Amino acid sequence: MRRPSGLGRVATALLVEAAWLTAACSGRREPPHRSGEPSHAADAIIEKAPTPDERRALERVRDEIDLEMLERVRAIDAEIETLRGENEELQKKLREP
Repeated sequence: MRRPSGLGRVATALLVEAAWLTAACSGRREPPHRSGEPSHAADAIIEKAPTPDERRALERVRDEIDLEMLERVRAIDAEIETLRGENEELQKKLREP
């Protein structure tokens, strides 16, 4: 069985950290990806990249993950707004005699 390359291991670690960051930030404060600022979960890993090429590759992976998470957040936000509207309608029906 072939061992993953150093970049593969780092990219995997980056993905895991991004997932944990997303879970940890949910509902607490404005996540970095909404402010246009890249997430910082992988900064330490990116800084340890041995070459500028690997650093750029990791930054590119981070940016791709940030975009994917932003799309997910937007979809979830839209669903929340839909549910809020439905909830308001149901609350009005409950209050009607």
